[in-house]
Amino acid sequence: MWWYKNGNRDLERTEKVKEELSVRDWEAEVLGRWEVYEKAWSELLRTRVWFTDIPWPVRNPSVVTLANLTPGSIQSFILDPLKVRGNTTSTRERIRTSLLRWHPDKLTGLVSRVAEEDVDDVTEGIGIVIRCLREISGKS
Repeated sequence: MWWYKNGNRDLERTEKVKEELSVRDWEAEVLGRWEVYEKAWSELLRTRVWFTDIPWPVRNPSVVTLANLTPGSIQSFILDPLKVRGNTTSTRERIRTSLLRWHPDKLTGLVSRVAEEDVDDVTEGIGIVIRCLREISGKS
C-alpha cells in the first residue's frame, strides 16, 4: 500500500496528531484560566473582600502570594491567551484593557471593601500588577 512506501508515513502523521492534541490541550487550559479570571472579576461584588478573593492575573490565583506576583507570571497569564488559534484580541488591546482594570484609581472602591488586615497586601499587589503591565506595555 502507498502509505507504507517509505515506512515513515504513519509515523509522521502520528506525530502531527500528537502535536495537534498537545496544542489543543494547552489552548483549553489557557482559555479556561482566562474564563475563571473574568468570572471572578464579575463576582467580586461581595461586601467584604480578602486578598485571596482578588482574581490576580497569575496561573493559579487560589494560592497566590505577593511573591507569586512576578513580571513573568503576570505577562504569561495576560498574553498566553493571545497565542490561541482563532484569537481576535490584539496584544495592545489586551494590555490596555488590563491596565484600565488594574488602575489604582479604578480599584479604590474595591480596596475600600478589603478586610482591614489585607489592605496593605492588596494595595501592594495592585501596585505590582500595574508596574508589570506598564513594563509589558513598554515592550510591545
